[in-house]
Amino acid sequence: MKKKNVIILGGGIAGLTAAWRLAELGIPVTVLERDKIVGGLSKTVSYKKYLFDYSAHRFNSDNPEVIRRFKQLVGKHCIYKKKITYIRHWGKYLTYPPKVWEVVRAMPKNILIPATLEFIWAFLKNLIKESPKKSFADWTRGNFGKTLSHHLNEKYAEKIWKRPAEQLSSDWAATRIGSFKLFDFILALFFPGQYKNVYSKSDPDTSWFYYCDIGIGYFPQRMSEEIERLGGKVITGATVTSINKEKSGYIISYTKDNVSYTEKSSTIVSSIPLNILCQCLVSKVPERVEKAIQKLEYLTVLVVNILLNKTKVNDASWIYYPEEDLIFNYVLEFKNWSRKMVPTGKTSLSANVTCDMGDSTWNMTDKEILKRVTHDLVSVGMIKKDDVSGGFISRIPYAYPIYDLNYKSRLQVVKNYFEKLPGFHLVGRTGNFEYINSDKVVEEGLKLAETISHIL
Repeated sequence: MKKKNVIILGGGIAGLTAAWRLAELGIPVTVLERDKIVGGLSKTVSYKKYLFDYSAHRFNSDNPEVIRRFKQLVGKHCIYKKKITYIRHWGKYLTYPPKVWEVVRAMPKNILIPATLEFIWAFLKNLIKESPKKSFADWTRGNFGKTLSHHLNEKYAEKIWKRPAEQLSSDWAATRIGSFKLFDFILALFFPGQYKNVYSKSDPDTSWFYYCDIGIGYFPQRMSEEIERLGGKVITGATVTSINKEKSGYIISYTKDNVSYTEKSSTIVSSIPLNILCQCLVSKVPERVEKAIQKLEYLTVLVVNILLNKTKVNDASWIYYPEEDLIFNYVLEFKNWSRKMVPTGKTSLSANVTCDMGDSTWNMTDKEILKRVTHDLVSVGMIKKDDVSGGFISRIPYAYPIYDLNYKSRLQVVKNYFEKLPGFHLVGRTGNFEYINSDKVVEEGLKLAETISHIL
């Protein structure tokens, strides 16, 4: 049994970061990635001279070491971009994060007065004592009042997650909104420059972000190259079929190009979906653990990419669309991130559509989805039908872990089980069932690698 050969399941950002750091520390690593290319949720797809990421994967961090490593790998391709974001409410485009005068001008008068009164009442109540916030609806209503919460928060959350706001955990609000301070937020509504006190560098709505000018997929590609330069192995197209626990460690079986292989190690790092991991284990997990895993659900994302015969659509980094009648959650124009993402004189749009695997949206054909997205883009005045020259769809299962009201207790059952397995570690958004951004994934991978290095 190869005691120091760490096997890493999954070649996304989490697995690759852990492997990169372990390789730097002189510990042999083998990464097994099912797809033909590394990157996981941070892939970049090339199509007819256009480049498309798997959605909006910008990069930032409050941790200087994380930024240093990103810049180190991406090198001359690293760029620093100002974020320009809008959200469409009541048929009008508003700056996001919001400005109070824009919201007041756009909001229908019949909801403006109750929304204002409820907002003031919620603020005053929070000064006295914060109410318990179990659900997403509790969190947003407790901070903004019911009316404002419904229109500015809950509609969009329910559209993304396909579940009522009352059934979503308040943890998602805290994760998505970050280091939220109500007083600073209210001040920033009137003086948008104060948003710097609301959002830290690692928060999703910070004003600037790092990016790679040839797509975010270059970052995991470079990590893979570094791992191999340092003597590690990154095996793509490798489907893990079984993980067998023995006294001295684990035997991992996988197939590549219809040929079976095995690897042996005392240490496994898994960043793959929990239900797939469970299926690979030869020793059956306890029934309560299996049930907990089955109830930990992931949301599927359809990334709908549209090629356009025009030079520009708008100046936005991305635009949110809370309206229920529009199929997409947000739309981004990658040319505004980097001109190298499109051919000269052209542009493109990428629309984010979420669904549950097997539901009516998932079961639509690619042609039907492209037609529907095009129709909706035309309906909001973003493009004309004749502008479209083609398109394709990337279907991404296990994209977002769903934080329902009971996810935390179920996840704890699963973690308790794997923590008792010697040398077995979970990591990353998918493997650890955490809704975290790329910078936090990198931090987690680095930290885990250091922990493993002290054990081996």
